[in-house]
Amino acid sequence: MSVKKISRRGFLEKSTAITAGAAAATTLSAPAVLAQAPVTIKMQTSWPASDIWMDFARLYIERVEKMSGGRLKFELLPAGAVVGAFQVLDGVNDGVIDAAHTVPVYWYGKHKAASLFGTGPVFGG
Repeated sequence: MSVKKISRRGFLEKSTAITAGAAAATTLSAPAVLAQAPVTIKMQTSWPASDIWMDFARLYIERVEKMSGGRLKFELLPAGAVVGAFQVLDGVNDGVIDAAHTVPVYWYGKHKAASLFGTGPVFGG
């Protein structure tokens, strides 16, 4: 049985061709990913449109949209637009809205552990 020797030149030529092929395949597939439409997230708050908490929600949305590079877009809705102000948690759970901007105090009646997310000393209160 003879052992076939691989020349350095042959190895480099083949590995260069494989690397170039992989790079070309990656480059050609990238535009399809970039061409996808942004994902729109319907987010309702527990606040009326004129409330300062609504301004906080807008700032949050601006930051997330910027961080996502435009892949995420939000449709911000005030309290009562789809579900009641105190029902946003249920609305997300039921799939009626995609996200909510609210405070945990509204969830206390749903589960005892909800108070862990909105009362001191967690937030210094």
